[in-house]
Formats: sequence, structure tokens, C-alpha cells
Amino acid sequence: MIFHDISQGVFSVGRITPNGVSLLGTAFAINKQGYFATAAHVVNHNDSGLVIINNRLASVQDYQDTTDSQVNCIPATIAEINPISDVCLLKTPLQIQSTMILSSTDRIQVGGEVVVFGYPHSDHGRMVLTQQNTSVGAKIFIKNNGIKNKNLILNIQSRPGQSGSPIIVPEQRLIVGILIG
Repeated sequence: MIFHDISQGVFSVGRITPNGVSLLGTAFAINKQGYFATAAHVVNHNDSGLVIINNRLASVQDYQDTTDSQVNCIPATIAEINPISDVCLLKTPLQIQSTMILSSTDRIQVGGEVVVFGYPHSDHGRMVLTQQNTSVGAKIFIKNNGIKNKNLILNIQSRPGQSGSPIIVPEQRLIVGILIG
């Protein structure tokens, strides 16, 4: 299945525990079938019991039922991880992909409008997909282990659970980054 609607390609990431599924953060389908991107710290370098929770929404415009705790979990494994830039690629048997174009922070200017889709407050077991429209406040380098990484400062207040959310330039259908905190 190929997703054309931006929000339909955004999923919650969880881990199966003895007490059920613990929500960890957000992931999004990329343009390679069965693969998802998230922030590396969301999965904590561990794919034991890791799952992608199948999105039940036809559209982010739909009402979301917070009383429905039933989830459809798809097993996920870590395909690649880059702890320096805090990026993780997950592989699942789910045969979906996105039509969004993976790009870079170079494609957006300071003041440019972006959209972030994610699951804030996942750490409290809340699985509500939200849309935040914002703008880029600054472009910066952050050094990690001697390597400079390009980062965007967004003019929003992010919440636990939104880590791993795609940062999107909607009119161009570009993913220019991943929210890391």
C-alpha cells in the first residue's frame, strides 16, 4: 500500500512488555516498502519487542477515540542506526511506503513553514496523532562525538512521544528532518 496522504504514513512506535504495549514515540513510513524512520533514542538501540502500531485513521481530520486501547502491532527490527545524528531505520513486514521525498534541512529556509505530525504524550499511554504547523526559527550545527550535524530549531513546544516525527514541507511533499526533542 502506498500512502499519498501525509498523515497516514505516521505511526506510533511501541515495545511489547509483560503489561502490554508501552508507547515510545513516533515513526514514519519512507519511500522504501516496509521501512520506517524514527529517532534512535526512541528505540534505545534495542529492538526486543519493538513494534509499529498500525494507524487506524483514514485521515488526521477524523475524531480519534481515546477510550479504544486496542492496537494492531507489527513487529519491527532495527535495520540501521546512527547514534551520532539520532536517526534509526526500522524494518517491518508491513508492505507500505510513502510518496514523500526524503530531503534535507538545506531545502528549508529560516522562517519557512513546516508541519510536524506525531504522538505527543505517548509516555502517558496516549495515542493521538496531532498536526502542528510551525516555522523554522534557526538552522544550527550541533557537535556530537566530534561530528557536526545540521539541525533546525522549530518554533514549537514538543512533548515526549513526538520524537521521531517527520518535519515536512507540505507543498513540496518533502521530509526535511526528524524531530528529536
